[in-house]
Amino acid sequence: MSIFDRLNQSSLNRSFEKLIKDEQEKLYKIAFSYVKNEQDALDIVQEAIIKGYQSFHKLDDKAYFSTWMVRILINTSIDFLSKKKDVIKLDPDWLKSGHQQEQFSIMAMDIDMVFKKLKTDQKTLLLLRFYYGYSIPEIAKILDTPEGTIKSRLHRTLQLVKEKLGTGGKHYGEATK
Repeated sequence: MSIFDRLNQSSLNRSFEKLIKDEQEKLYKIAFSYVKNEQDALDIVQEAIIKGYQSFHKLDDKAYFSTWMVRILINTSIDFLSKKKDVIKLDPDWLKSGHQQEQFSIMAMDIDMVFKKLKTDQKTLLLLRFYYGYSIPEIAKILDTPEGTIKSRLHRTLQLVKEKLGTGGKHYGEATK
């Protein structure tokens, strides 16, 4: 290996390190939203960073680093979930006493139940659009899918969620079956 190759490799390493430091928190939040477990989320982020580092030389335009890493992370999360079919546990501190809190908890559990029943690609769309605030064009780039397809899938997913949550029992906040 020549000195120029070593210098070029060294600058690529520093570039990747700088870019990944800016993305760490976002990557963790996305991974956590998939697995709901701190250790698993950290493992997924670590694996995604390793995959990104190994393929960093293939990324032509560094301006797309963020969307490229999110795509790698999403794929890594989906792989992890398909390998490990595990029960997601509720955090006991999340549930608090009080009538309003009880209704909120029931509503949150209804939403969580509907969310768990969605397909992985539907969950990904909802998370990217509403939790992380990505625009339709950004989601299209991340998922490497035409914008029209993203819009129609998002619309169908929202309609499905609306149907499932539609009535919410006789009174709002009452558990549905």
